[in-house]
Amino acid sequence: MTDPIHPPHPSAPVRHVVFVTWKAGNAPAFEAAKRLGHHVTLIRSLVMEQAQNIDFDASPYARFVDRVHVLKDATDPVALRSLVLEVHRERPVDGFVATVDALVVPVARIAEEIGVPFTDAGAAEAAKQKDRCREILAAAGVDTTRYAVVSGFEEAAAFAADGGYPVVVKPARGSGSEGAHVVADEERLAAVLADAPHDAYAAGILVEEYLSGRFVSAEIGLVHGRFLRLAVSERSTWHRHEALETGTTIPAGISPEEHERVMRFAEEVVGAVGLRLGVFHVEVMLGADGTPRLIELNPRIMGSCLPNLFRLAGGGDIFELLVRIHLNEPIERGPTVFDAYATVRWFGAADRVATPERVPDLGWAAEEYGDSLHSLTVRFPEGDTLLPCRGNLGNFGEVQVVHADRETSIRIAEDIVGGMADRLGIEVTR
Repeated sequence: MTDPIHPPHPSAPVRHVVFVTWKAGNAPAFEAAKRLGHHVTLIRSLVMEQAQNIDFDASPYARFVDRVHVLKDATDPVALRSLVLEVHRERPVDGFVATVDALVVPVARIAEEIGVPFTDAGAAEAAKQKDRCREILAAAGVDTTRYAVVSGFEEAAAFAADGGYPVVVKPARGSGSEGAHVVADEERLAAVLADAPHDAYAAGILVEEYLSGRFVSAEIGLVHGRFLRLAVSERSTWHRHEALETGTTIPAGISPEEHERVMRFAEEVVGAVGLRLGVFHVEVMLGADGTPRLIELNPRIMGSCLPNLFRLAGGGDIFELLVRIHLNEPIERGPTVFDAYATVRWFGAADRVATPERVPDLGWAAEEYGDSLHSLTVRFPEGDTLLPCRGNLGNFGEVQVVHADRETSIRIAEDIVGGMADRLGIEVTR
């Protein structure tokens, strides 16, 4: 197990940490900030909370927030800037934490305006604009994956004809695997683009070379010019829609040499783009020849329940680290040493089906798998119909498992998903 990060001396001054929106999986960061002795402000976004079906007042972490401000939509840049400037006048901000994709760039711009250390705004914008990120990495000689931004089918087909199928099609800006497809042939390419919602590729259609190998991600911190290597995790995808992630195991079952290559590559990616400060989630394809290639660079901490998996596997409190990094504190921390394997599997409807009348009893999983099962949740969205799950937002179920053996951790998680599918009577993504 990794040694805990030593907190600041008790006589250290109280600092003001402002969280810009929140998610259920990252709410423990409020408690970490209070444990470190800081004043915690939260800017809520009602639109985001409604979309995620979360209730701040019901959260066990709400009590760690000293001051709450509410916006209808925090992605409104004018409203967000006005509120942050008001908060800053009332009590100067020492550090921002933004863990939601849509807020990193707006917060970075405001932080630069008022002189608060944060992730570089231009670099965060480049990371989110996937073609710009690839352009920067190619110029730096870090990654040479073929790509093109196209306006429609004819250009996309020409790109595919030049390099061959399969190709990956995704929005030039986006997250959560929404709108991403692995396309096997021209007929499928035409269908994907024809069936896409009108706003799916509003920022452009990004077509990329298909990468094969082991899908992993590097979690790294950066503060005062020093990289902190936190974890390499392994990812699973659904065979019917390869762009859909169905789960993660921390740490990845790779060799020390492969771990070193992935981490070194992630550092080169972050350095080339110039992100400067933060905790970053770098998705990587580790080829059969051992060469890492970038899938996606996210200028924020890993999402969903993954920070909790990090803790379950013995990595320590990543939220304490997150807060201290965004307060621009110098941090001394050795490599993470895990003592278990933590696995999550998410699942949703494989096809359009009627919403089951009720959630089946979940107690069977704990009876069968005991302490290895950390949590199992199933929550259907409102409505009579479950839509096909083709992105992270379409999941209705999640299971978290922790075990000393990697293969057993993965097997138990997958067995529970299979058991839930049987009890629901529907096919699920897995």
